[in-house]
Amino acid sequence: MFTDIKIARRHALGLSKTLMIVTMVIGIGNQFAVITADDFDGDVVVINEYDPFA
Repeated sequence: MFTDIKIARRHALGLSKTLMIVTMVIGIGNQFAVITADDFDGDVVVINEYDPFA
């Protein structure tokens, strides 16, 4: 979990490019997390989505 959105976005972008999968930054309360698109179930707020193929 991250408390700074800039750090969360940077990690999500790096993870997306490294693993070549879609990653998302989600908001949980006042913290942020990075998940893959496979783990997304639709119950959380997606702040950013990073697609390495776009």
